[in-house]
Order: sequence, then structure tokens, then C-alpha cells
Amino acid sequence: MYKILVVDDSALMRRIICDIINADSDFRVIDVSADGEDAYNKIKNNTYDMIVLDMVLPKLTGVDMLEKLYTEKTPYNVVLISSSLKEDADSTMRAMEFGALDFVVKPIRSSGETREIFGRQLLEALHNAPKNRGFKELSSKASASSPASSATRTIGDANRSTSEKLAGVRSKLAEAKSGIGGAQTESVPSPKPSTSVETRASSDRPPTPKGTGVKTKKFIALACSTGGPQALHTVIPMLPGNLAVPLVLVQHMPEGFTASLAARLDQISAIRVKEAENGEFFQPGTVYITPGGKHMKICEDGSHAAYCHLDDSPPVNSLKPCADVMYQSLKSSSFDEIVCVVLTGMGADGSEGIKYLKQYKKTYVISQEASTCVVYGMPKAVEQGGLSNEVVPLKSVANSIAKRIGGL
Repeated sequence: MYKILVVDDSALMRRIICDIINADSDFRVIDVSADGEDAYNKIKNNTYDMIVLDMVLPKLTGVDMLEKLYTEKTPYNVVLISSSLKEDADSTMRAMEFGALDFVVKPIRSSGETREIFGRQLLEALHNAPKNRGFKELSSKASASSPASSATRTIGDANRSTSEKLAGVRSKLAEAKSGIGGAQTESVPSPKPSTSVETRASSDRPPTPKGTGVKTKKFIALACSTGGPQALHTVIPMLPGNLAVPLVLVQHMPEGFTASLAARLDQISAIRVKEAENGEFFQPGTVYITPGGKHMKICEDGSHAAYCHLDDSPPVNSLKPCADVMYQSLKSSSFDEIVCVVLTGMGADGSEGIKYLKQYKKTYVISQEASTCVVYGMPKAVEQGGLSNEVVPLKSVANSIAKRIGGL
């Protein structure tokens, strides 16, 4: 059983988080803090397997506390609780650089469904944390045969148990009043059946492109999800600044966080990194991150210069952005070759789109090797589907991209 410290200045939020965590037999909250200074002192004087940390705290903010612990080389495993406000998103991206393993967006609406989604995402983040390459074994846990510490436990098992255990949390969440609470817990509607990738095109018309485009012979399209921010902090800074083609990427991330992710990556990389804008031409030597809450489609003008179409159509397989949509949009492009890159992530997003794309275009697929993934879901789907041309560890991904583009 993993021992957890919960840090949040809201008594209501602490109670909700503790109820969610304690409903899962793999975790137990053994301590709480209401401010950053108290949390810092507890971490320095006690041992916790994981810390659930709110970013906005009195006395010492979450990111300042992590920076202090990081500088002092104090080990910790942190899952962040953040809002989508720009200042919180910026702090969250900084905290990821100080070793935070994952983050979950706190609910802001008085909706039982929203609170249930938060609970599911929090437990999934905690279950995924021990699989993270940055996870540190800090205290003695239950025997190796326990569900949490078993090396044979699968993501699917964790997800199924998460859903089952959340059933016991719903009644407690319904009692929460004011703040994030107030409404009775609602049942989560069943997801609508997914349509085939061929029929997912939106009725949104592509925008009129802005500026002047450049036609390139090759194009790079990357997809990642759980563990992606850490992976991107490894891959993107290793790319050469003079990369001869554009790179677009889908990272499953809530709206408001992708701009902060792009800004942080741009600061530490030779290559330019930005959040994609609707209608802009893709330029060589630039990485374009799909904004959270939008789908990315790649279109071309009359001269075959590629530009960005940010599509506001509904989520696909509960994802927005969805990598399958991005890959499928490249079907009619004029590129001689499309280099598809799939990094760490839960689920199988990207595999269906790449399979579809391969029927129409010359593609070369690079997938991340299992032992270097936080979650070996998306790369596994690509590899087991027979779609990968090259399977490489995380630190070799940038080199593989550069070699495939050629002349670098």
C-alpha cells in the first residue's frame, strides 16, 4: 500500500481528495497539509510514497516548494492538482521540470460528472506514477505480491479497479457543498459509439491560410499522452534548430496547458516551439503543438504548402485533440513521406489513424521502446499492429527523426 500526503489549502478539497484516494485499497492518505511551509517540513521529516499537491498554496506555492526540495536533492514523488488558469498552467509546466510525475485538473463546475471525472483521473495518475521513469522508491510498501507493487499488474487492471472503487466515492462527493460542490452526483453517460476514422471529418471548413507557405517534401507528425510532457522535454531539445521540415504534435492535455508547454519547450530548445494557430502555414524548423480542446488537421493551399486547421468538432474516442484525426487528415497531402512518431501514452490513439494513412501515403513510423515509456499503450498499439518501422528508446527518438529527414 502506498502512503500519501495530501496538500491543499481548501478543507473541502482535502476531504474530497482523501475520500477518493482512500476508496482505493492500493493507497492510503496518512497525512495532510494546508500550506506549503507545513508540507515542506513534513516532507523533510517524514517519508511518503507519493504527494498529491495543489499548485496554489499559502506561505509557499507548490512550484516554489518543489524547486526548494529539488535544489536540496530531497527525493519525492508528486502528482499535481492544477487549474487551467494561465498562471497555474505555467507553474504546472515548471513543476514538471522539477520532477513532478503527472498533473490532474481540478473541477471548477458544480457537476457530479465533473467531480467523478476528476476522481477517475486522479486515481489513474496515482496508479501510473510507479511506472514513471522518474518515480523513486521511498518507503517500504506492502509485499511484492500486493496489487500496487506487482510488476505484472496491467494498466487495464488498474483502470477497471479504478472505476469499481470510484463507485464507493460517489456518495461522499455528493455530500460536498459550496466551493466545487453543491450538486448531487450524476451518473456518467455512456460514451457514444466511435465512428470509423474515414467518417470523422468535421463539417468545419478549413480557414483561409495566413502569410506565405513553404512546400516541404517530408513532414513529421508526433503523438503522445500520459508521460508525454516529460518525454517531450527529452525529445524536443535534442532536435536540431535547422530541422528541414515542420513537426506537428498532439499531446493529450487540457485546454490552457498547451501554450505553457510550448513556451517552456521553446525556452530550452534550439528548434522553435509554439502552440499552433488556426490558418497559419507550417514552417521548417518549428514544432507546432495542437491546442488543448481542438483537433489538428493538416491542409494545403494551391501550391501544396501545408497549413493548420484547428477543428472544433466533438471529441473522438473521448479525446480532443485526437491523434487519429491528425493522421487521417494527411491522406490527401502531397508530401513524399510522412514520419509518424508515437511516444508514451495510455490507450491506442494514433494507431488507427496511422493504419489508415498507410493505405494512401508513404509513411515511416518511429515508436518509443517499452522500458522508457511511462505508459506503454499508444506505442504498443502501433508496434503490435505491425505499423512500426523503428522502435527506439526515448533518448534516441530525436536522432531517429533527424536521420530519417536526411541531411542533418
